[in-house]
Amino acid sequence: MYQSLTRLLLLTTLIAPGPAFAEPAPQQLVTEAEERALAGDFDAALPLYEKAISALAPKPGQQQALRYRYGMVLNALGARARPELYPLARAQFESVLDYLDGGASLEHSAARVRSALAHTYHQQSASEEDPVQKAHLLRTAYLLYSGAARDLARQREWHNLAITYFNLGQVCEWQGNLEEAIDWVEKAVELDARHGFADLEEDRDYLLGLRRQVNPPARASTTSL
Repeated sequence: MYQSLTRLLLLTTLIAPGPAFAEPAPQQLVTEAEERALAGDFDAALPLYEKAISALAPKPGQQQALRYRYGMVLNALGARARPELYPLARAQFESVLDYLDGGASLEHSAARVRSALAHTYHQQSASEEDPVQKAHLLRTAYLLYSGAARDLARQREWHNLAITYFNLGQVCEWQGNLEEAIDWVEKAVELDARHGFADLEEDRDYLLGLRRQVNPPARASTTSL
């Protein structure tokens, strides 16, 4: 199930429309990279992304848009038993944030990019065996998600905010903070219901599971006659 979910994350990233490039060479490289990635040939795909990013150096807006997409791909691959790719994914998102903090603009807001950056720490914690490092990853994810959530709420990016609230809830659950986890997922469910987001049923099920952890159903007693 875990592998199928991470493949779905990769497919969702690659099916979504990518940035448009003025020059054919970078576009061709990205098209080939995404064909290779969908075929599972990641060792061939990643250098093609790198070449396309390098070729777009004279056009920083397009370059950073591609960095964001590349970061999403790397994050998805990290979940497919490639945790060594998480730092490279973070480098892409951090570059995009530096670009946006310099006053530039892209399709994705800085808050959305920050939430994506948080997700790299969040996902990496799932495969981290060292408890100290795992706690560090979850704490970093929590802080980044929290900052992103404040900005997403201010900017009224409701769907990204709902996703970030859900992720905050999961981070809190993994930290053992079930009551706070419930608070965050309740916020996600509220936004899902208000705006008709497709995640509503899944988020409600997750919320129910959290509540059952806090208040397990009473077990029926049996009496011998």
